[in-house]
Amino acid sequence: MGKHKVKVGIIGGSGLNDPDILEGRIEHKVSTPFGEPSDCLIEGKISGVSCVLLARHGRKHDIMPSKVNYRANIWALKTLGCTHVIASTATGSLQEDIAPGDLVLLDSFVDRTKSRESTFFDNSYSELMGVCHVPMDPAFCPETRQLFLEAASKLGLKMRPTGTCVTIEGPRFSSKAESLLYKSWGIQLVNMTMVPEVCLAKEAGLCYAAVAMATDYDCWRDKEGSVCVSEVLATFKQNVAKVTKLFKEVVPMIGGHEWDSTIDDLKSLVSSGFMSAPQK
Repeated sequence: MGKHKVKVGIIGGSGLNDPDILEGRIEHKVSTPFGEPSDCLIEGKISGVSCVLLARHGRKHDIMPSKVNYRANIWALKTLGCTHVIASTATGSLQEDIAPGDLVLLDSFVDRTKSRESTFFDNSYSELMGVCHVPMDPAFCPETRQLFLEAASKLGLKMRPTGTCVTIEGPRFSSKAESLLYKSWGIQLVNMTMVPEVCLAKEAGLCYAAVAMATDYDCWRDKEGSVCVSEVLATFKQNVAKVTKLFKEVVPMIGGHEWDSTIDDLKSLVSSGFMSAPQK
């Protein structure tokens, strides 16, 4: 048993916010210095490992991507003692070999958002003063990603081991010109929620990993029509059991891993990012 008690935050995107995956559920209403999170946080256990579930868009899915309070969501998970965050996200595929229903373990991102609060360190909260320059390579926790790969292998589940997503502002989908541009950059996926969530998790010193599910081919293919919400949700619904199974498999693996050095290194990385006025 390490000095850091492992607790896994689970951020569910469209279709993956079912509290039934947790045993012994307790709801928490958490307020943060950055406002209210998307919904109540539901704490429970998976295979004996403490977890906290949060619906990114609210349980009614009534919060659009640009209005998600990402800072409050991450801070609330940290407040409840989470050391890790694992997330799911629905994405559009920008490559022929990633078909709707396929899973991709993200390892990088491109930020094309415009109006989101992307740091805790903007001097709006007295306990987090100063300007913090946090490296974003690697963007996602390598050790947590490795456990996901091992869990997928155990389950015989096909999952692409790497992938970059471009996060757009939304809520509109891309134009065809935009979709073709992102594809020409060699990016694999497009979504609306990975940024600033991944950035804030790193600032908070949380081990973060995300599994993307391709739900459509965006609009870059000549033979494809426009992206249709009903088809996106249908694809996610048909395949969400795979993601749920994967998360339930990886949580006890995370709980049984030694994390002290990883978590300490993350905290040191954040502390070293200040040029002046270090955080209190």
